Amino acid sequence: MLIKVPLSWLREYVDVSVPPDELARLLHMSGTEVDRVERSGGGWENVWVGRVAGLERHPNADRLTLATVEYGGGRRRTVVTGATNLDPGAIVAYGEVGARIYDGHTGKPVTLVPRKVRGVPSEGMVLSERELGIGEDHEGILRLDPALPVGAALADVLGETVLALELQPNRPDCLGVVGIAREVAALTRRQLREPERAELDFGALDPDRLEVRIDDPEGCPRFAAALLEDVRVGPSPRWMQERLASAGMRPIYNVVDITNYVMLEFGQPLHAYDAERVRGRTLVARRAAPEERLRTLDGVERGLPARTLVVADRERALGVAGILGGEDSEIRPETTAVALECASFEPRGIARTATALGLHGSSGSAAARRFAWELSPALVPIALARAVELLVRHAGARCAGAVDRNPRPRAITPVRLRGVDIARVLGTPVADDAAVDALRRLEFDVEVRDGELTATPPAIRTDIAIPEDVIEEVARIVGYEHIPTRIPDGPLPLHQAHPVEEFRERARDALVGFGLQETVSYALIDPAWLSRLAPDGCAIAPAPLVVTNPTSVTQSAVRPTLRASVLDTLRRNHHQRASLGVFEIAPTYMPRVRDLPEERWTIAIGLAGDAEPAREGETRLVARRPWDIWDVGGLVRGLCEALSVEPPAGSIAPGALGLHPGRAETWMHEGRTAVAYGQLDPRVTEWWDLPAATFIAELDLRSLFALVRKPAAAPPSRYPAASRDLAIAIDDAVPYGEVERAIRDAAKSGLESVALIDLYRGPQVGAGRKSVAVRLTFRSESATLAEDDIERSLRRIEGRLRHTLGATVRS
Repeated sequence: MLIKVPLSWLREYVDVSVPPDELARLLHMSGTEVDRVERSGGGWENVWVGRVAGLERHPNADRLTLATVEYGGGRRRTVVTGATNLDPGAIVAYGEVGARIYDGHTGKPVTLVPRKVRGVPSEGMVLSERELGIGEDHEGILRLDPALPVGAALADVLGETVLALELQPNRPDCLGVVGIAREVAALTRRQLREPERAELDFGALDPDRLEVRIDDPEGCPRFAAALLEDVRVGPSPRWMQERLASAGMRPIYNVVDITNYVMLEFGQPLHAYDAERVRGRTLVARRAAPEERLRTLDGVERGLPARTLVVADRERALGVAGILGGEDSEIRPETTAVALECASFEPRGIARTATALGLHGSSGSAAARRFAWELSPALVPIALARAVELLVRHAGARCAGAVDRNPRPRAITPVRLRGVDIARVLGTPVADDAAVDALRRLEFDVEVRDGELTATPPAIRTDIAIPEDVIEEVARIVGYEHIPTRIPDGPLPLHQAHPVEEFRERARDALVGFGLQETVSYALIDPAWLSRLAPDGCAIAPAPLVVTNPTSVTQSAVRPTLRASVLDTLRRNHHQRASLGVFEIAPTYMPRVRDLPEERWTIAIGLAGDAEPAREGETRLVARRPWDIWDVGGLVRGLCEALSVEPPAGSIAPGALGLHPGRAETWMHEGRTAVAYGQLDPRVTEWWDLPAATFIAELDLRSLFALVRKPAAAPPSRYPAASRDLAIAIDDAVPYGEVERAIRDAAKSGLESVALIDLYRGPQVGAGRKSVAVRLTFRSESATLAEDDIERSLRRIEGRLRHTLGATVRS
């Protein structure tokens, strides 16, 4: 979570004795990540502290004024302004020509240029808060402190340095400025100054005036509230508004600003209710009733999901606990009595509710993002007392009493460790005195007895539970840079073989080698896709698992097949490329009853468009060739060959659901589809807006792995081989595979290998014919082959080729 800490605010609680960049380095090296250091005055070039030397009426406009501004060194300029809050001698922010400011209407950065307003030149501007980017006020000009030196650069006297910190969920104690001040105090050996807090008597509130109750201690372990009367709602002090704006929050009015201010101070959110609108003068933390609804502060009427934790009065919910208040009980300008609530909520429930209501992430409230971390319940009375102090001081409030319900106080468990434990974990020894000093600087209660160190963390730390947590604190404060870097010693862990992963990588390498492009897609898909994979809505896979609270409908189901993802990839890309050949290797998810889903690793191949686009050949135009069934079948068989997979005997069947009848094939293994490939059904291609020549293949990796041929090793023959070349002419439609099969069947034994060495089409063999030249290698395992043995084998091969394939042997 990104929080912003103005340096002037930080200095209120700890003396900062180092420059901002060094402070950022110290925090960063101690584990509090500093994203950047912002300087709000960095963009105020050519903006000065000016004094209004004179005011005159505009000669051509009743509502405009000519203000003469002097800004040091004898410099004087006249500007045209419509502001009504100026008088001679006022100290203002003056931007001369060339200054970069924010447009008061659009909020966008602009550069000041000379211009005429109703015929009178205006040389620059006197600026409002919004134009300077430090607030929202644009009704009048920003009046500066009269003590500021005229002619000084505004960035030098009004600029603010802000630390932008990227906090991690294990450090909820750093969500407030006081928490960061505590870190700085520990790192720089300075004293922490706690903010002033009211002295609250938590037993003095009459329950007839305000009753506070916890009905669900699991969801709300601590609930405190204070009743404030005689409240005057109005603007906050300017210093508070400036600090809120520097920290990234918009000032509203004092009551709401004070709750936000205390949240930024301590990290603990609070909420203020109009006490006159709290029915029955009761605040209760409970679960939402069935079908209960609430109009929240953002004006949206919301149905509350089951088990939603709410803060309610005796009749209805007032707000979603820890996330968003209700519109009916919000603070209004006429409010005079405030019920101020400060509570601790169970973080996982807050996160689930925020997600269910669509208020998670950047769209969620600042309170919800903080409550989703494990805030310490000890912050509740501290933050409440601080807010009461500020309301009394800046809203004229009178505290009528407070109450704190804490039925299950959080136990703080001491952690025990030894000095050798520190050396074992950090790899270097740390002196006992140094470790104790580091922990005490972090407000740990530390005892050392008989070589054992007992560290009790402060109540605000919810992240300390085991010795390693305490050792980390020691390392942070002593300094990670003081831990020497060295090569780890000890035995290396044994490498664990993962044969299925290696098998998967071999498959990926083979498919890339075939010229296909690998794609990666989301596991969450649109469930409507599955109904478009087969005609008539037939299901090719089980009903998918559905996400309970998806980010969108298009990502609401966990895919049970890769086919939809590959077809979507082809659909989105085939208009840009004439030839598409892609593959994806990823898990699919099959539902199980009363168990986690079954994860099946799957390979999907998709071909669309042309295998070979039209091109200019050496002598003629080569026509385009679309993908065909032999291409996808060749890829499947080539992959199986590369993986040493033996197709399952007797289990290859034609057809597959969603594929073209007669142009598809399915391989089964142990009752499970191992491979399905073929041309997409024409109705399916129409739904997906794909060309007719679209082919798909899906292969189950587990089945393929089970079909891997076991390697067999045999000693090489002691006898020499003999090679013969054979050329035959056959019909062009006869595939080479038929030729090789006929040769091997005829040879029976003694034939070691058959290799294709030449393919010819032309006038010497005639139209519709081709010449195939093969090299035959013969070898015997028991003796040197005689010439007569080789000739007999050749005659058998030639005879088989003539009779089965109509081949002609060429000399």
